[in-house]
This record gives sequence, structure tokens and C-alpha cells, in this order.
Amino acid sequence: MDKQFYGYFTTGEFANLFRIKKQTLFHYDEIGLFSPEVRKENGYRYYSHTQFELFQVISLFKEVGVPLKEIKFLLNDKTSDNIITLFKGKSIEIGEKIKKLEHLKTIMETKVKLAEQAIEADLSSVSIQYLEEERIMITPNLLGLSEWPYITVISDLIHYVQSHELNLGHPVSGMLAKEQILEKDFYNYQHLFFKIPNNVENLDYHVKPKGLYAVGYQKGNEVEAAYDRIIQFIEKSGLKIGEYAYEEYILDEVMVDGMANQITKIQLQVLRELD
Repeated sequence: MDKQFYGYFTTGEFANLFRIKKQTLFHYDEIGLFSPEVRKENGYRYYSHTQFELFQVISLFKEVGVPLKEIKFLLNDKTSDNIITLFKGKSIEIGEKIKKLEHLKTIMETKVKLAEQAIEADLSSVSIQYLEEERIMITPNLLGLSEWPYITVISDLIHYVQSHELNLGHPVSGMLAKEQILEKDFYNYQHLFFKIPNNVENLDYHVKPKGLYAVGYQKGNEVEAAYDRIIQFIEKSGLKIGEYAYEEYILDEVMVDGMANQITKIQLQVLRELD
């Protein structure tokens, strides 16, 4: 290197520092976004260490999805006040994006947890478990509703959950009342529901109560066989059916193709004979 440019970086050296292609620097120079500090008559380009921070800011903007044209516009005619205002605004935008990404991460983690639970479950098993209470958002009673009110009620629930950012990744699920179970009406939910965070406040949520539940599984459309298996287990255990069954689709159409491959976890409230 020419002694005059000792301490400067060639295009290749600068590109290696930031692990990018030289073509990226050529393109940035071509569009007037980021140019070498020194350009010799023979075409050689040299970058200074004082340009590191500017290049890092450009790279960060690019990583969070700001188009190159907008970055160039933002960085033109810089003043300290303008840059402070710019960074404050972009910091808020990035914070919102981080929040959305964290929310998406939570949803994906929940989907993975439910799928792993389904894969590991013995689908023929039934067990009595003590479950803690959970907060859920439910629809009004759906039984007897005609098509349009039925669709409206469900749409309202989904919109409410989404607008309040309550979706944890649990799919919309269903509730069957005791009377429906006894009458083998397994195909018309009394309520649909979403599980929501247990730390929410000031919302009109419903509580899935703590207590004993008979927990079993349904694969595909085998709903009658699943409930027969669960009810027989309850009777053999000297228990009786409680108020509701809560059905949760732990392996749904997000994870598998076709209804036949989907798995539903059924949690049916049970009571001791003396209760």
C-alpha cells in the first residue's frame, strides 16, 4: 500500500472488516449512499476508520428493513438535531418491530410445544389430572344461532384477541356442556375460546377453573370413540362428569395436512361422587 494511505483500508479490506462483498461497497458508492473517503486517479478507493460508525448505522437500518433510498434520504444534509430526531424515531419503530417479533416468537414456541406434546402423547390413554385455572376469552353461547350471527360472534372473538395482542399461539378451541356430552352431541360447541396470558388485567375474561379433569385425546374425526373412552374411564374411577369439556387442537392444520392427522386434547371436568 502507498505509504500516504497507511491506516486507510482498501475496498477489499473494508469489505472483509464487515464481512460483506466488495460489490456492496461499489453499489453504495454508485447510488451516493456511502463513498470512500479517498479516491485516487487510478480508481483505487480508500476508506477511513472514521467511516466505521456511519457504515454500521447504514447496515443496522438495512437489517431492520429500511430501504436504501430512504436511508440515503435520512442521512443527507445531516445535523446533530436532525440525527437525534431520526434516531429517536427509528428507535421507537425498532422497538415496535422487536415487540412484534417477540410476539411471533411466543406463538411459534407455543406451536412447537403443543406439537411435541401431541407427538409424545399416548393417544389411547386417559388420565385424571389436577389442572390449574387458566384465563380464556370465550364467545357467547353459540347453540341455536343461525349462520350469520354465528359467524359474527366468532369474528368478534378473533378480532378482540388480535387487537389486544392476546394470542399466545393456542388455536381457537371449543367447549361442550355436560348436557351435550350426555346426549352425544359432540359436533356443536356451546362456546369457542382462546387461551390468553394469565397476567392480563381489566379484561372481561372467563376462567377455566382449577380442579380434576379427565384428559384424553382424539385423532381426526374419531370424536365419539374418544369420548366413549374418556367416559368409561371416569365411571371406572368412581367419578362423575363435570360442567364442561374443553377441547384444544394441539396438532392442527398449521402443523399437519388433513383433518385425519389432527389431534385434539380433551379436558373434561370431573367431580367426586360426593361433590
